[in-house]
Amino acid sequence: MRKDVLIYFTGKIIPALVNLAIIILAVRLLGKAEYGKYSLIFYSTMLIATLSFGWIQQSIIRFLSAYPGEQVLVINRFFFLTIAGTLFAVIVSLLVCIFYFHLRWMETMVIMVYIAMYNLFMFHLTLNQTKKKSIRYAIQEGSYNIFFIGLFFLLTIVFNQRSFIVLFIAMTSGLIITDLLRINVLPEGKVVLDPSRIYFNSGFTKKVFNFGFPITIWLFLSYLMNISDRFIINSFTSYENVGTYAAIKDFIIKISTFSTIPILLAYHPAIVEKWNQNRKKEAMKMIREGLLFCLLIACAVLVFFIFFQDIFYNRILHLQVTRKFLVSVTLICSSFLWQAAMLIHKPLELLLKPRLMLIAILVSLAVNALANIIFVPIYGYPASAVISLISVITYIIVIFAFLFRFNKQGLLN
Repeated sequence: MRKDVLIYFTGKIIPALVNLAIIILAVRLLGKAEYGKYSLIFYSTMLIATLSFGWIQQSIIRFLSAYPGEQVLVINRFFFLTIAGTLFAVIVSLLVCIFYFHLRWMETMVIMVYIAMYNLFMFHLTLNQTKKKSIRYAIQEGSYNIFFIGLFFLLTIVFNQRSFIVLFIAMTSGLIITDLLRINVLPEGKVVLDPSRIYFNSGFTKKVFNFGFPITIWLFLSYLMNISDRFIINSFTSYENVGTYAAIKDFIIKISTFSTIPILLAYHPAIVEKWNQNRKKEAMKMIREGLLFCLLIACAVLVFFIFFQDIFYNRILHLQVTRKFLVSVTLICSSFLWQAAMLIHKPLELLLKPRLMLIAILVSLAVNALANIIFVPIYGYPASAVISLISVITYIIVIFAFLFRFNKQGLLN
């Protein structure tokens, strides 16, 4: 376990540095308004990807280890579902780009290709995670991020492009090159795809859909909770304010994700495996271990960021931030608590109770949306930072209420 955590942590260094650098460079080279526009469109594509592939991803993690002698067959069935979900995602992205964001056809085409390649990329990454191929996972993710930032530099510095679409062009090209690398260079990088086995199976599809889709709705709503404040800020102010708030929030989220995702990636399949073997006490112990690691990391990051926030805001991002201490503390706490929530609600997921997770996220989303609509017009984006923390705490409280009931029934041991 510790070896996998270390490999994932090392492998996440490149993606973390690239993502942090992209935020800084995009704000400084493209401007706050273009970064704000990119942020809204990017997270819209993530919503679509979550809806189209999230249930497949969760089902791969949950069920692949349950078919030890039929993994090739199961992988082919999951690949068929991925292709079907990706076609759905491409159609939805076309409609959103044209009718909501009013993008040009060329920009729309780039985003459609991006979301298709992203789903395929995540399919292969999820297989590596589930099969505990942590080194291959790290190589593929790291390669993509290197190609991404290299192409971004080429487009902005060499060709002097200053539109939000250069980020999508760089990401799309990076995904294509990485997939070619996976097929032609990486050892054992090819997934065994048998055309005779890539077909629709109603029984299998129903099983994974019934499990995965409620979780997908949860993922969709959780994404919506984390990004809806940007759309509300844009409705009452401008792309520039969205860009300022998004840059701060994205930077903090990247830090929290980078520092905790190795723990989640390593512990998630191991917890599922223990649970599938009916070793529930060991699974719950692993959840508590993961939460302790997340807490220690959160405390260290909070202290470090508070001391250096002036350098970050003024010298690196060149942003004037309203109530920066309040914004920093609340966003850091909400980001790390949200990462911890991925482990806190794990027992509900393993008990096949995703509908209870849906109830919790709906309550949190309602609190988030209503509070933002009321307070953002009065206090601006600092209100969104505070509301973000309140929403996450609301989610955790509701989850604990459900867990307390199941623990009394003896279902967690």
